[in-house]
Amino acid sequence: MNKEMFKIFLLTLSISMAFVLNLHGQIPMKRVLSRITIPSVSFTRGLVDTVGFPHRARQMDFIGRLCEDIEKRSIADNQKRFNLSDDTPFIFGISPHDDYMLAARIYVHVQRYIKAKTVILIGNAHWSETFGIRNKLIFGDFKQWRGPYGSVKISEIRDEITAKLNPQDYTVNRTVVETEHSLEAQVPFLQYYNRNVEIIPILVPFMDWENMNKLSKELAEVITEIIKKKNWVLGHDIAVLCTTDGQHYGDYGWSYYDYHPFGCNADGYKKATELDKKLINSYLVGEAKLEKVHKLFTELVDQNNISNYKITWCGRFSVSFSTSFVIRLAKKAENKTLKGYFLQYGSSLSNPWLPLKKYNLGITGDVNLHHFVTYFALGFK
Repeated sequence: MNKEMFKIFLLTLSISMAFVLNLHGQIPMKRVLSRITIPSVSFTRGLVDTVGFPHRARQMDFIGRLCEDIEKRSIADNQKRFNLSDDTPFIFGISPHDDYMLAARIYVHVQRYIKAKTVILIGNAHWSETFGIRNKLIFGDFKQWRGPYGSVKISEIRDEITAKLNPQDYTVNRTVVETEHSLEAQVPFLQYYNRNVEIIPILVPFMDWENMNKLSKELAEVITEIIKKKNWVLGHDIAVLCTTDGQHYGDYGWSYYDYHPFGCNADGYKKATELDKKLINSYLVGEAKLEKVHKLFTELVDQNNISNYKITWCGRFSVSFSTSFVIRLAKKAENKTLKGYFLQYGSSLSNPWLPLKKYNLGITGDVNLHHFVTYFALGFK
């Protein structure tokens, strides 16, 4: 290929990429890749966010102790109300993934009850559309992730899971995994409570209900087979932790969210938080049922075009998928029906910021009535 032909090739490629990105409203690849703060090395995953999330032991030691202390009364109230104890193992939990300075006190309510050595982490793939991935699960090929107390091992059963799944139903893509922050946020708390924790990270991209239903059923069957072979007990040996933040609300500073149906004032904030609580109590609290999950999905996602959110939960796909999956897993593995408990709620505006500046941690976005995020913690047993 001569120079002129090469120039024409590059120009054609650039125009095509620009067209595709504009057509689908995607974040440019260069911007996505630039999010990585500490690059991956061989089979050790790097880090996206060292400002919002702790990555050193001294940071997490302080945060863990502080959150247990300031949430002590709320934790005790939940234990009395829901018949929990410090030794209660959740089979499934839902946790935020926003900056620890803003949301760590919400994380603690669910993470403290994740007791299993092996944890399936299910997160949303914020940038999956940029990579052109839909309707299939996303795995990485890393052997370990970085944690504040050292490396976190990827469980050996990850490869067993992918070997048993239909090859058309998943992809292995380390670039998507290393640029996604939602699961990275879960690791510090998991390792704080269990230094020997092993993880199986799975990302859920945009997905229609038909595929979600099919893949959650398939994954439940595969993992049930593994659990029974190993004589594992749900909650004790293996657990599932999903992550989502709630509404990304406001008319300022969002790259692709533009959601403020109630106005950007105090009354709008109140109505937004009331909407979250209505959704949680209606569809995630109490007996976990597939019909409830489907209704939640239809509340969050435009069923005629899944590219459009109706309510801006970033984990609208991950929560719907993981809850469907765990309902099936509990039934298949132990003939058990799970029950969900609403443990805590908050927002980037609701609580004083944690004093983490001296630990070189901070916030990574705006915090005001024109730009806020909501959070919640749920546990299932």
